[in-house]
Amino acid sequence: MIEFGKIIFLVSFFGCIIQSLILFGDNADEMLAIPLMLILGGAGAFFLSRNSDDEDSGFQINIFLWAYSLRLWMGMALYGWELSEIFGDEDSSGYVYGWRMASNWYENGFDGFISDLVFVLFDQQNVGQALIWAIPTFFAGGESRMIVSVVNSLAGAMLVIVVFRMTRRVFDSQTARISAVLVTFWPSNILLSATTAKEMLVIFFEWMVLYLLIRTPRGLSVRDGLLAIPFFISVFITRFYAIYMLAAAALFRFLVASRRNIMRNMVFGSAIVLSVLIFLNAGGMMNRDFERLERLQGQVGTWREGMARTTGSGVEIYSEAESTTVAIPIATVYFFLAPFPWEVFSGTARNAFGAIENIFIIVILIIGFPAIKIVFKDRFVEMAPVFVFCALYAGMHIWGLSNIGLAWRHKQTIMPLLFILVAVGITQRRAGLDLLAGRLRKGRTDHKFIPVK
Repeated sequence: MIEFGKIIFLVSFFGCIIQSLILFGDNADEMLAIPLMLILGGAGAFFLSRNSDDEDSGFQINIFLWAYSLRLWMGMALYGWELSEIFGDEDSSGYVYGWRMASNWYENGFDGFISDLVFVLFDQQNVGQALIWAIPTFFAGGESRMIVSVVNSLAGAMLVIVVFRMTRRVFDSQTARISAVLVTFWPSNILLSATTAKEMLVIFFEWMVLYLLIRTPRGLSVRDGLLAIPFFISVFITRFYAIYMLAAAALFRFLVASRRNIMRNMVFGSAIVLSVLIFLNAGGMMNRDFERLERLQGQVGTWREGMARTTGSGVEIYSEAESTTVAIPIATVYFFLAPFPWEVFSGTARNAFGAIENIFIIVILIIGFPAIKIVFKDRFVEMAPVFVFCALYAGMHIWGLSNIGLAWRHKQTIMPLLFILVAVGITQRRAGLDLLAGRLRKGRTDHKFIPVK
């Protein structure tokens, strides 16, 4: 089925053309998303086809086009057929900010672009996605939700490739294909990729940094270190606090790298991390960030209660629990598993959607749990930065848990790790069954179980 990715994309592209003529016939700005779909899809497929010697090249192209096509269809459903209210669309007004920046570039030229660049780097936090969306919007010449949705869909499809290559690097091609399929067809990933929220952009940037940290078995190479810098900056301007978690993951990578190159990795890696931190500190951004965290700490209690009350999809864990010692384990369960299966028919449509999906998360945790031992025993050095980042990110949001809607959204950041673990678990189970079948057929007992490499 996966090998039909190119056909699926062509069918999806022409399907979007027909739907756009019907749905956006009176809105030329939205119609301009159509050529962008083709340009980004073609560019992605071309990029993935450059290495013809890669035996997985064909799979990567097809799985990318599958993922991209599914997200384009979801975007059309959300904003063409106006189903966004049913599925939910947090931060739905953010796309307007992109057009405001593009308008500034029209009025003030290159000076307008520089002023917006300085603004997202030094003045205002967590609005860098508007600068990214403003670029295609500028060329389109108008405000368009579909253009933003297409850009986010590309980020979601590229995340599939990042997870595939990360899994293949640490384990093997078979395991990588399973993890890529899981990311491609995971409903929340499709939904977030198609919306006009910034979530999928941030997740892609974060996991791209993690991939670059572990791509070279011997440690961080000069090339990967330089490539990581723009992704570090992209994370900072879209989700400021995640940059410090990635920096911790990077530092941990240097510390647990191969002993053969430990000094080189520590020196070079520390230089990369320090250069980023010096850049942030020089612009006053670090002081600004920590001041904001202090303000959040004072406001977070009221924020939790307010969000839970106004959305109707949350719980006031920290205000109701007797102590933090009791609240944190409860918040952890809610972060990973709420809304619970028995809440399918209660609350909003998003609540029902999340409850159904979390049934599969429970299954994933059961299947993937045995793989944790394998990962820690044989692949801890390679996976250490990923574990560090996911633990810090989950901990941050468990501490700041306000409602299920936000927990559902932020949980998707660490889902690639769960997909990798379940892919390892499936591969191991399959290897065990194949080994057992071989023994039964041949009546031999001299086989040994070979771990994933």
